[in-house]
Amino acid sequence: MNISTSLPADSTAERIVRHFQAEGFPGITEALLVRIRLKKGDRLAVEAAFDLALQRDATLPVQEYFEIRLYGFYSETRTLLHAKTAFAEDFTGGLRAELPDIYFDAAPVVANDALATDTKYDAMLKLSDNTDGYAVAVLLNDPTSSFFEYLESHAGYDWQQITGTLGAAASSFVADEDLL
Repeated sequence: MNISTSLPADSTAERIVRHFQAEGFPGITEALLVRIRLKKGDRLAVEAAFDLALQRDATLPVQEYFEIRLYGFYSETRTLLHAKTAFAEDFTGGLRAELPDIYFDAAPVVANDALATDTKYDAMLKLSDNTDGYAVAVLLNDPTSSFFEYLESHAGYDWQQITGTLGAAASSFVADEDLL
């Protein structure tokens, strides 16, 4: 079952899934692209707030500092409505803790949650630098393998082959609701 939507980066999401499948990761059947915008503060303030929350074992202040909007979607297993409904649970704490690096660091940035299972995303990738104040991140899930297994077997890979026109697509944002 191939699920299609009409989001600006759907074709990029499908290219990413197809790439990983062609490279021997048939378990990667979904890519969710999000646009991340900083609501307030700077890197120092955001990192301090996230560090404090982690030290106190409290909820990370994601919604206070970041807006996360759906930007592209491709799945062979579930609908966009199902992915959106499950997003708060599928976007794990391990990946949420990496949001400051994803937003502020220059691309490429890769975050991994090796403990993610089932439909939970186990990798978040920022493949291009921020455009117009937004970072575009790709969330991937392969319940059969760790994403770092892929990275270790493909050292030095040129990410531009996967993303194609991700930077250009990022500048043509169509508004949607905040995912968190």
